[in-house]
Amino acid sequence: MSVITVQNLSVKMHNSTVLSDISFEVAPGEYLGIVGPNGSGKSTLIRSLLGLTEIEKGRIEIMGRPLADFREWSKIGYLPQAAVVANKSFPASVGEVVATGLLGRKSFPRRFNAKDRDTVLRTLETLGIEHLYQKQIGKLSGGQSQRVFLARAMVSNPDILILDEPTAALDPVTRGNFYETIASLNKDQKKTILLITHDSATIGSYAGKLLYLDRRLIFFGSFGEFCQSKDMSLYFGDFAQHLICHQH
Repeated sequence: MSVITVQNLSVKMHNSTVLSDISFEVAPGEYLGIVGPNGSGKSTLIRSLLGLTEIEKGRIEIMGRPLADFREWSKIGYLPQAAVVANKSFPASVGEVVATGLLGRKSFPRRFNAKDRDTVLRTLETLGIEHLYQKQIGKLSGGQSQRVFLARAMVSNPDILILDEPTAALDPVTRGNFYETIASLNKDQKKTILLITHDSATIGSYAGKLLYLDRRLIFFGSFGEFCQSKDMSLYFGDFAQHLICHQH
């Protein structure tokens, strides 16, 4: 069973079509790279999957349930675009920020306990940043804070991780380390990954499938299929095509 099914999805914003007739499926444990130019509707697609944007027509199913009926949101971890804290004097600690990722599965009154603290520490340890537990979030580097927000997305042990441009503000070395971390979560913990990126020349080294979006679906399939597609050669040109598929 697919964990995400999208059928004939169309979205309008301000009377302008942002997404038109998008259809694809994501199987459990897949790593999907979502690529496209600025304004192509990538973030709108993700927000539609999360129920944060109203759709004009089409159908979305999450874990076999229509989006309107899906309630198990703790099974989805979301790292939004530009999650890095801009206010360097923001008083929350790393542990407090990550713990907020557990709120969705708590009933009122929502209080944290010793078990929650252990869960937070284990999650930070998985990402190699347990030593930052008591640090003030606003004092961290871009790479550190991005890992903290990834920990927040992971702390409820979700089956699916959805990441919107998570490496955009990172330097090349930190970006590479972040990609390796995500690849490990996919390979070792069998997390299903949906990752939006402009880094089309890199994502092919990590993701198993590619979704290329430009308001409509240009391509969906494996990188090998993309590389061998004559239609994609005509659309992108040979050089850009092979740069994206990263197999030449």
